[in-house]
Amino acid sequence: MRKTLILLTCVCCWNLASAQLPNTNIYLFQMEQQGDSSFLFKNPQFLTGFNSSGYNNQPTFISNDEIYFSMGSTSEESQTDIVSLNLRTLIKTQVTRSEDREYSPTPLLEPYYFSCVRQEADGKNTQRLWFFPTDRSSKGKPLLPVQTNVGYHCWLKNEMVALFIVGEPHKLAIANTLDKSVVTLTSNIGRCLQRMPNGNLAFIHKGTETNWTIKELDLNTMRSKTIVATVSQSEDFVVLPDNTFLMAQGSKLFKYKKGWDTNWLEIADFGKHNLTKITRMAISQNGKIALVNMK
Repeated sequence: MRKTLILLTCVCCWNLASAQLPNTNIYLFQMEQQGDSSFLFKNPQFLTGFNSSGYNNQPTFISNDEIYFSMGSTSEESQTDIVSLNLRTLIKTQVTRSEDREYSPTPLLEPYYFSCVRQEADGKNTQRLWFFPTDRSSKGKPLLPVQTNVGYHCWLKNEMVALFIVGEPHKLAIANTLDKSVVTLTSNIGRCLQRMPNGNLAFIHKGTETNWTIKELDLNTMRSKTIVATVSQSEDFVVLPDNTFLMAQGSKLFKYKKGWDTNWLEIADFGKHNLTKITRMAISQNGKIALVNMK
C-alpha cells in the first residue's frame, strides 16, 4: 500500500521564500476508472475552506482517509507548515511547527515516516530534505545534511531518492541516504518526479521553452527514454498502477496510457466546480483524487 501511495504523489516546492505564495486550494473527488478511456469523478469536496484565501498545496495521501499538505498564508513572510486532514471527520491537525518552512510532505516507502523539504530560517534559502515519524514522536532530522538546494523529491527505494536540485539550470540527481552520495544525471527538468509501477522514475525534461517530454529513467542502467510529449506547458502529473498518466491544463484533465494511447485524451472538465487552473494532484489507493487549484 505504501508503495502505491508514494508513486502517485507529486512532490513540489522550490525557492518560495523570496516570493509571495500563490492562493491555492485543495479539492477532493472520488475517481472511477471505467475501461481504458472513461473516467467518472463524483462526490466533490472543498477541503481547505478554513484557509480559502491562503496557501494550501502539495497534498499527499498518508492513507485512504488522511492527507498531508503544506499550508500558510500568501504573504512573503508566510510561515508554512505541514498539516494533516482527516477526510472522514475533516479535523485538521498540525504536523510540523517550527521557525522554518516545510513543503512537499511525502510518505517514505517504509511505513510510519514521511519526508519533506525544509526551507531553513537562515537567510540563505537553505533547502534540505528532512524526515519525520508520522506519530510525531520526534522533531525529525535532515537526511542529506550537505545537500542544501533540494526543491522536490521522490522515493524510489528505501534508501534511494530522486532529487530536483535548484540551480541554473535545475538538475535531476539520485541520492543514497545510507552513504549520503548524490549523483547528478541530467539538467533542465520539471518539478514533478513520480515513481512508476515498475519502480523506475518518470520526470519531465524541458528540451526547449515549448518542447517538454515525460521521460522514464531506468534505475538499472541510469538511462532515460521518452514516453510522450506533455500536455502543452503542463508539468504536474500522476501515474496510475496501470501506467496511465494524468495531466491537467486549465480546468481540464487528460490521460495517456503508456503502450496503449497515441496521444493525450481529455477525460474531465472541472470548470463546473470552479476549478480553472489545476496544478498538483495526488491519488489514494482507493481512487480518491486530490486536485490543487490556483487562483
